[in-house]
Amino acid sequence: MKILITGSAGMIGSYVVKDLLAKGHQIVGVDRRESEYKHENLKQVVLDLSDKKALNELFEREKVDRCIHLAALAHFAGENDLSFERFKFVNVTCAENVFNACVGYRVPVLFISTVDAIGMVKGIITPETKLNPISNYGKSKAEAESRLKKICQKWNIYRFSPVYTANQKRDIEKRYYLKSPNWAYKIGKGGQFEVLEMAGAVKAMVDWVEKDVDNSIHIIKNPDLLDVNDLIAAEKAEGRAKHVIWIPRWMVVCGYYCIRLVFGKSNKTYLVFKALWPFRTVD
Repeated sequence: MKILITGSAGMIGSYVVKDLLAKGHQIVGVDRRESEYKHENLKQVVLDLSDKKALNELFEREKVDRCIHLAALAHFAGENDLSFERFKFVNVTCAENVFNACVGYRVPVLFISTVDAIGMVKGIITPETKLNPISNYGKSKAEAESRLKKICQKWNIYRFSPVYTANQKRDIEKRYYLKSPNWAYKIGKGGQFEVLEMAGAVKAMVDWVEKDVDNSIHIIKNPDLLDVNDLIAAEKAEGRAKHVIWIPRWMVVCGYYCIRLVFGKSNKTYLVFKALWPFRTVD
């Protein structure tokens, strides 16, 4: 097949491109920059997804079979504007342009969302759980999910748990580091979290290319939970996490309710909420 991938030069996109090429697919990689990776079946296109005309011309020209929409504003590094308006522009408006192009050219789309779209929800979570997003990232992804379902006829949504690699752990380090690499922490007996190793994220997308597109939502995660105690022990064995701060759970619970009285449902309370009541999802 010929697959169009947005965000193809990003952390996750670069892995997906290589694995789909290895399967024999042709890739049209769309990003704000070219990657250094070259392949005879990879066409790299530098394109701003806010440019509807250029986007539609690309779909008209390439005649792709499927689209994986990965491009998003997720991490704050290098970003000066972290307002909801900025998140909405990148994660909703630009996504909607991609969705409309997919409809116009009858291209099934896989939208990569996030468990942050679920937000402050306790108990067992399924793809049908009502969303209660708190962060600007989660709110924008939840809104994009809603737009996708209204616009496209053939789609899937994959909500990724925090993605990490052996060398890039920024999405999971906040669960056991106050300040990497020396100051770690654990709450009570130490928590367990749902996360997603890069290989699992990539496999899910690669497998989707050959699956029926059935307008369903899936939560993508590792089969096993990440255990804070195991992680800190591994970090210490490698000379990191030299100081471990233990915080009684009751103290954090009290702190959470005090913070919530002051700030309501906000980023501050959401971060503590996730530490105390981490997601438990059933796909």
